[in-house]
Amino acid sequence: MKGKLRPSLHYRLVLLTRERRFYAEGYRDILQLQKLGLVEPTGIASDNGSQEWQITDAGRIALQDHDKDGT
Repeated sequence: MKGKLRPSLHYRLVLLTRERRFYAEGYRDILQLQKLGLVEPTGIASDNGSQEWQITDAGRIALQDHDKDGT
């Protein structure tokens, strides 16, 4: 992925490298990351309707590139 990630998107990706996480349906940052192919839903939903998400290989590469650029 080319270009700089917004700090909030970068933060979400870093959190997902540590463990899968649940986010509310329609959470904007997660949906943006999904459009970029950096995260994907696991198919697990909680009782309150939130979805579990995980980082993709492309997301891990984007973080590595982000760190190499010093941004």
